[in-house]
Amino acid sequence: MKWYDIFSNFYDSSLEKLYFESRERAIDLLDLKDGLFVIDTACGTGANFKHIKARKHNITLFGTDNSAGMLKKAQHLIDKNKWNNTYLFQADARLLTIPFIEKQTGRKLTFDRVICVLGLSVIPEWERVMRNLVGLLNENGKIVIVDVFAEKRTMHTWLVEKIAKADLNRKIWQTLETLTHNFHQEYLPIKESKVGGKLFVAVGTKRKS
Repeated sequence: MKWYDIFSNFYDSSLEKLYFESRERAIDLLDLKDGLFVIDTACGTGANFKHIKARKHNITLFGTDNSAGMLKKAQHLIDKNKWNNTYLFQADARLLTIPFIEKQTGRKLTFDRVICVLGLSVIPEWERVMRNLVGLLNENGKIVIVDVFAEKRTMHTWLVEKIAKADLNRKIWQTLETLTHNFHQEYLPIKESKVGGKLFVAVGTKRKS
């Protein structure tokens, strides 16, 4: 993740205006309520945090990423805004299970909501990671994914993949649909030329055991 350590220095200034409204929609679909425990996977610089905190709910929020550089920026954001009940830990998403997270954080945890924005197109073994993320949820917990799929590959697709170290061929929402119920997916209003493909948001609820 050395590239993302470097990328963290200009990630927000180059991309966050582009994705601001999409993050808003994703947080709407999380359906936040007081007392929930939320984990933001591939949280990067913490760009989702301000949208979550703006809801004014009493949320306990955990952010995790495999890039120390990204997490350093996220911690600065937390400190600057004096956000309570907001915690970070560094981890490879392929290892994200409840026992692993409890070992990392020193706390007994379960989660009511999972969010992952622009992570599953980058993370290796993404289908395994998706199963892990759903596995973190309590019964009837919700997971929201935002990512890009290149239905038609263009020069913009190639460029985004090179910059983000991503694979925009992954039909991520299809895997989420098989693992959840009350599934919903929609495309978001961003020009494909700006993100390399179709930006989508998908949400599902964990199935009963």
